[in-house]
Amino acid sequence: MTNYEACSAEVLRRYTRATGGTCLEIAGGVAAYCDVGSPLSVVKGMQGAVGVAELRQIVEFYADRRMAAIVEIAPWVEEESASALAKLGFTKIATEDLMAREAADGGEDVFECTNAEEWARMLALAFFGEVTEEWMKIGRMVFAVSGGVNVGVWQDGVLAAGGNITNLDGVALFAGDGTIERYRGRGLQQTLIRGRMRRALAAGCGWFHCEVVPGSGSQRNYERCGFRLAYQRHHYQRAFSG
Repeated sequence: MTNYEACSAEVLRRYTRATGGTCLEIAGGVAAYCDVGSPLSVVKGMQGAVGVAELRQIVEFYADRRMAAIVEIAPWVEEESASALAKLGFTKIATEDLMAREAADGGEDVFECTNAEEWARMLALAFFGEVTEEWMKIGRMVFAVSGGVNVGVWQDGVLAAGGNITNLDGVALFAGDGTIERYRGRGLQQTLIRGRMRRALAAGCGWFHCEVVPGSGSQRNYERCGFRLAYQRHHYQRAFSG
């Protein structure tokens, strides 16, 4: 089983730096705080057994910021850490599929988006259905993450869909896929995936991977582009007690 956890941890470090947030290094991974309620304020990338002491550090890190602690955990770490997770009251709340494939040319071209405001507007509409300053702030942050390339598909002069590629020592992470609602159903995500495959291959990446919700349209689109399940991550939460 290929281990993509180091990639996830490094990308989360970069997002945290882009937001001016704070990180706690833990078990080879990172506990990130980007803002209260941010989907990026989670733990990713732990690579070995996590005991009670480490989990207490995580709980305290988020409690100091008045947040629940959410840990996204690979199967081999989960197996070795199950008793500690149970002892500290963590409960399973979600699952995500990590999909991967060997590098290949996707046969499509996509173009880099160099306008932060255009990118942020597309993400706001694709993910939240409206343009507000809060959603624009998130889009600008995603645009500014170091080491990433933001690519898109334009329709009728509008940036209709976009996604990100991050090259991590020859392993490409495809993330941030979004399509504005009125442009859905046109195959734009598959164009984005295949275009990023071409770009990542040209950049020297040997493997591509992504994180998707099991059974989602995104998962099906990645499967159509040759991605297969590498492993599942489970998300555990310890509620903030106040």
